[in-house]
Amino acid sequence: MTLKFPLIIVGSQWGDEGKGKIVDLLACQADYVVRYNGGNNAGHSVVVNGEKFKLSLIPSGILHNKKLFLAQGMVIDPKILIEEIELFEKRGVKVDLMIDPRVNIVMPYHKALDAATEVWKGKKATGSLHLGIGYCYEDKNNRSGIRFEDLISPDSLKERLKTIFPLKKLRIEKIFGQKFNLSINDIYNEYFNYGKKLKKYLGDVSKTMQETLFRPTSLSGLRGAKSTKVLFEGAHGTFLDGIFGTYPYTTAVYTIAGGVFPYVGLQPQKIYSLGIVKSYTTRVGNGSFPTELFGKTSEKIREVGEEFGTVSKRPRRCGWLDLCLVRTAIRLSGFDYLSITKLDVLSAVKKIKICVAYKIGRKVIKEVPAMMNEFSRCQPVYKEFKGWKKDISKIRKFKELPKEAQIYIKFIGKQLRVPIKIISVGAERNANIKNF
Repeated sequence: MTLKFPLIIVGSQWGDEGKGKIVDLLACQADYVVRYNGGNNAGHSVVVNGEKFKLSLIPSGILHNKKLFLAQGMVIDPKILIEEIELFEKRGVKVDLMIDPRVNIVMPYHKALDAATEVWKGKKATGSLHLGIGYCYEDKNNRSGIRFEDLISPDSLKERLKTIFPLKKLRIEKIFGQKFNLSINDIYNEYFNYGKKLKKYLGDVSKTMQETLFRPTSLSGLRGAKSTKVLFEGAHGTFLDGIFGTYPYTTAVYTIAGGVFPYVGLQPQKIYSLGIVKSYTTRVGNGSFPTELFGKTSEKIREVGEEFGTVSKRPRRCGWLDLCLVRTAIRLSGFDYLSITKLDVLSAVKKIKICVAYKIGRKVIKEVPAMMNEFSRCQPVYKEFKGWKKDISKIRKFKELPKEAQIYIKFIGKQLRVPIKIISVGAERNANIKNF
């Protein structure tokens, strides 16, 4: 399996495409693994020897004892991060981690605002998990956030809280009518202790990554042709992007490949990208979903695919593979490679469909429209395929797949015109077809 580095992993749909497994698979080839966006609302599940590891902040490279980085484009709930670190340390795994000082910290009032806003929106709620991620990004963009550099500096933490906290409390109680019983001292005492535990992980991720990717070959400082292999781990999926996603049912972050440059702090350069395509489509929360299924087929896919949120535990909405979504994701992120995941789940389905285009009235289009009021009117145009009704989880060679499964994959490749490098046929780390 020949993939070029530096390499970024990006979901091509609404998240939950199986990025965690593919990052874990490729991390063995990398030297460093960098998580660069999102917070603990974006979980990854990795299965090794029958044991499932559920990660929400720690990069999936932890399972290969790699050097790990949390870049400034993330927001971190320190309590969750410490719990994950301790989980691996108890297993005897050394956590070699660097956290950028510019990372913003999720605070209790962010979570309270998140929950209060969803109640206020009623039926128009976005489906937030009440983890405070969006409000942490709001503070970051409004220059009123608390950063990792503040968390590890007691005087700075206290001063920032004195300025920020009264306004947050007023907003929660007076605008949204919800009670917020925590005091400045309550928050300070809790987060001061988090800072003490995490301070040892402080480091300039931006500078470290730039120097790693372009190490000089001589004293003249010329850029070297050979660099350390870096794997960038993206969270969420393309259509949860705060700008190019299905707004307003999105996250607060950039999820397309280009976001890696400002979120890590890198100068523009060639970074190869791998798009993860689930062999069907799922979505969590509200918003339009042209290929959504209802009834027994949806229930079967959800059951066999274990389509429940890693963090939220919520059942995911399930539907047929939508090539309009993936084509748009390819255009936005310029994928060099694709990985098809969860092909084994479709073994449970007799007849399978792929959306090849949308109809809006008499108009036929092959990408997601820029205007969301048009997207809500899109009707899928399907091509139907025979199912294979055979367990494929033990297959490791493409030619050994059932003929129907081969036809399905070849059709996807022909439509998308991007090399498919990995086909995942099960949850286990080694349940893949490569080099076909």
